[in-house]
Amino acid sequence: MNYLIYPIKIMNITQTYENDFSHSRHTVGTPKDYPIDDNCGATGANGYFYCPCNKMIIKKIYGVGTSSTNVLWLESVMPVITPTFTDYVTIMIGHIEDNELNKLKIGQTFNRKEPIAIEGKDGYATGEHFHIVVGRGKFKGSGWVKNTNDIWVINTTEGAVKPEDAFFIDNTFTTIKNSNGLNFLDLYIPTIEENNYYYTTAAESLNIRLGPGTNYNAINTLPKNTRINVKEFIGSWAKISDKEYISSNYLSKDVPNKFYDTKMTTADFLNVRSKPAGTILKVKAPLPKGTTVAIMEIKDNWIRIDKNRWIFQDYVN
Repeated sequence: MNYLIYPIKIMNITQTYENDFSHSRHTVGTPKDYPIDDNCGATGANGYFYCPCNKMIIKKIYGVGTSSTNVLWLESVMPVITPTFTDYVTIMIGHIEDNELNKLKIGQTFNRKEPIAIEGKDGYATGEHFHIVVGRGKFKGSGWVKNTNDIWVINTTEGAVKPEDAFFIDNTFTTIKNSNGLNFLDLYIPTIEENNYYYTTAAESLNIRLGPGTNYNAINTLPKNTRINVKEFIGSWAKISDKEYISSNYLSKDVPNKFYDTKMTTADFLNVRSKPAGTILKVKAPLPKGTTVAIMEIKDNWIRIDKNRWIFQDYVN
């Protein structure tokens, strides 16, 4: 699942949007945002900002080589799950040094927990830290706009959100040294019992049907060696979601050397193509919302779900 997690390994928030000094002016103007400063648990440039979701893209880099404060904008490539909403997010990060931003470029992408840049003190910062602002939705306009207090705030399609409403805390990744009074929700992913995992064995592809029988329509296919979480068995059929069934004759508990995990489609009806941006297929397509798909390969924001079957990455979760 594409959860949004806190992007720093040691949380040490030195200033929140509620503190006096510069940040409070962000929350009383119109529009507003909710900045925090985090120095990564120590002084000195030894802390990284990590990609907080499955994939983010650089939308804008500002200030390199000027006296202005350096700013970096990141946008999620697909909707993310937060404690309060599911949507795209845009994150604005300040004070990263020129030498770090010079390593980056617009359009560059990062995968979950991949380091992006080291904290800095570019601009008017008194010490190394990240100035972090979160917006719901996609990057909008120039990425920021002045509020009624003449303060630059983040500009996104759905407005700014408080960091504690956006980030989960993954306790296997982030240690909280100081949250400065902000209450973040721990990420909890229920453990799936190993006994529920099965692997498809059909030599070609295994049909997913809308009911437990060959008389039900087939809506998609799964390649060999797809890992499936079986909810229950009904005769010779395995129920894999509220509406999907596969033949249990082609399932095994034996773990293959390589297997494919699955996700669910989120669009009402999702086109399937012969290749990335290729011809729209008619057989077992389009896929209705909530269809299980295998993740065999990701290429240029397209996912291969079976032989010569591709879907756009933004519409799975």
